[in-house]
Amino acid sequence: MAIFNKSGNGTALSSSSETTVISSGARIEGEFYFASMLHVDGELNGIVHSESIVVIGKNGNLKGELKADKIVVNGCFEGDLEADSLEILAGGVVSGNISIKDLAIENGGRFNGTSKIKQEEPVRLLENSSE
Repeated sequence: MAIFNKSGNGTALSSSSETTVISSGARIEGEFYFASMLHVDGELNGIVHSESIVVIGKNGNLKGELKADKIVVNGCFEGDLEADSLEILAGGVVSGNISIKDLAIENGGRFNGTSKIKQEEPVRLLENSSE
């Protein structure tokens, strides 16, 4: 599911300005890939991969596998989560396994599970074998 926007001259907007919204009351299940921002206020079950930001709103509930650059949780997440940055807001609940670089939990936010800090891959010098 995605939202497609066109500007007045018929050219597509850049993916950085697009947002896909799962509205409150909606229930969807499956495997989803997004280049744009995703905002979940409904219920989503399955696998979600995003090249951008995923926001789970106050009424949002996401269960399954979630991978994104940045994730902000104000609702509920349950499952396996991988991101560069995870922010759990005061009303947010994250349950499961997380693998992240940066973690912020506001007062009132809850995390129950295991966490793993992602390490930067060291740069390796390749040897020149053209002798």
